[in-house]
Amino acid sequence: MPITDTTPKSIPDTRTIRQSNDEVDRMVSGFERPIDRFVRHHRGKLHLLAFLLALAWATPRFPQVLLGLPLITLGLAIRAWCSGYLAKNTELCTTGPYAYCRHPMYLANFIIVAGILLAGNNVYMTVTGLLLTILVQVFAIRREEVLLHYLFGEDYARYRRHTPCVFPWTPRSAAVQGSGQFTWLLARYNGIGEQAAGLLLLLILFAVKALVLAHYGHVYPVTYGLWPTPLG
Repeated sequence: MPITDTTPKSIPDTRTIRQSNDEVDRMVSGFERPIDRFVRHHRGKLHLLAFLLALAWATPRFPQVLLGLPLITLGLAIRAWCSGYLAKNTELCTTGPYAYCRHPMYLANFIIVAGILLAGNNVYMTVTGLLLTILVQVFAIRREEVLLHYLFGEDYARYRRHTPCVFPWTPRSAAVQGSGQFTWLLARYNGIGEQAAGLLLLLILFAVKALVLAHYGHVYPVTYGLWPTPLG
């Protein structure tokens, strides 16, 4: 995987991507459903709400936090890999992780959420989090597939025929061609730094909460119950 800090000519600059995204937002605003519009306009606030709910609901202990860390790191690494190739709504990305599945970013999200839920050590939080994640991602993928088909037509239809949706269960298809390169400029533009900082902060707060719970010896019946109760 070639990695460079300069943007190849085949990859649009961030200004072009921003303009393209603005045009797509204006285009879809005329026919999208109210729930689509609400999620699109308040995505940042919804992410903050999920962050606060996870912190409030979690009953972490250090073993669970350590078990969740590799999953979160793996998911973040896949997101970084995706982010370095993705010129959203501007060019059809079929290289890098997109050569193996059409929506690797959603796979990365699921892995990250699984790591957070494992670190959170709460059965109710886990069940609710998994159900909401699956529901939201299925909804988002269906909407995105329609938009990509509208933007890229037969190119996307051909790519869709030869590439799995989320899980890369088939070998990379020789029928799908692409020449894109990974660039940290795109990764930074797609917010990988902010995402990594947010996840690091959540893990630190989980560790602090685990320390507080261990110190006061709280017992929660809805935890996974895999480790003995900490001593107060």
